[in-house]
Amino acid sequence: MRLARSFRLATLFCLCLVALAGCTRKPTSTADMPRLLSPAYSVSVLPFIQPRSNAELVMGQLPEPQGHIDGSHLAILDNRLQTALRERKNSRRYAFVASGALPKISSGYSANQPQALPILAAFAAKSGTDFLLVPQVIDWHEREGSRAGVTRPAHVKVEFYLISAKHGTVANRSVYEEEQTGLADNLLNMGDFFRRKGGWVTATELAEEGIRKAIKDFGL
Repeated sequence: MRLARSFRLATLFCLCLVALAGCTRKPTSTADMPRLLSPAYSVSVLPFIQPRSNAELVMGQLPEPQGHIDGSHLAILDNRLQTALRERKNSRRYAFVASGALPKISSGYSANQPQALPILAAFAAKSGTDFLLVPQVIDWHEREGSRAGVTRPAHVKVEFYLISAKHGTVANRSVYEEEQTGLADNLLNMGDFFRRKGGWVTATELAEEGIRKAIKDFGL
């Protein structure tokens, strides 16, 4: 009798623990779920830019100090993004916007606040496309050293926005920020370590990872 009672109490205690774990577990937010874009929608792709003031941002704030990227590396990122999109096995139509056709984002009266969205939304509406893909380099620090060893690892932050031409709003956003660390510093990075073939990668290679992430996030 006493054994049966002890068993029931132990069972009740286990059930309480399970219920408590269920209550404390955060539900999956719909905002965290990827909103994949149907291939029926056309997409215009802007070239990479690096905002130098908060007014040029779609949202957020620039880091202080901000690491700057040069024009030659921006052109390389444009090429990598276009190649990655063209390699996709779908029927989506892409239009790649030339640098000279970029809309001018003025600082206006509130230079410390992001002002790019309405300007980019108006550009999207005039372009005849369904969505505008906006890639931005927010922070850029090149690797100091070589693939075999560094005195400072590469660190990048790139952001991608998918702007709806119809609604003039951000339909989706993908953010990638990464500073490479050594395997000895963080064993959780073992997958990245082997994927990068055990070497110290460049900022451009990190940005390419951000490009692949954005394409996956957006379902392009």
